[in-house]
Amino acid sequence: MKPANLPKLDKRDYLILKELQDDSTITYRTMSERVALSPSACVSRVQLMEKSGVILGYHASIAIEKVRPTLVMLAEISLASHNPDDIRAFDNLLKSMPEIVEVLRVNGPFDYVVRFCLSGVHEWQEFAHRLLEPKYKVEKMVTHVVMEETKRFAGYPVPSE
Repeated sequence: MKPANLPKLDKRDYLILKELQDDSTITYRTMSERVALSPSACVSRVQLMEKSGVILGYHASIAIEKVRPTLVMLAEISLASHNPDDIRAFDNLLKSMPEIVEVLRVNGPFDYVVRFCLSGVHEWQEFAHRLLEPKYKVEKMVTHVVMEETKRFAGYPVPSE
């Protein structure tokens, strides 16, 4: 059952979303051929999905290890305090750190799972000190070095109907 606040999307919208996730640089002409709509209908549907917040943006997927030395790590973080002000302060810290590329607030034994990208181990110590400043009330942090990315995020599964 769909929640009432979901935009009404049809099979063609799902096809458009799949095409955009596969290649966000696709032309409307190529898209129209693949989803069996006119280019102008594709433009209209994409604009509606942008306005409704279904499409959040367009991004290039890069191989960062080919750009600079890279150490990708994950951290599981628990806060000692769940006071809304403390959570907000920690969230703001995470958002302000450019090394952090993904933050998920989760349930279970940890409050957050954080993915970050550093240039090497030498950068890790300074990074950890910032995260563990007493004012942010981090109770526990467990880190993992990503040895290999066996499947890179390439988009969400989109319904076919």
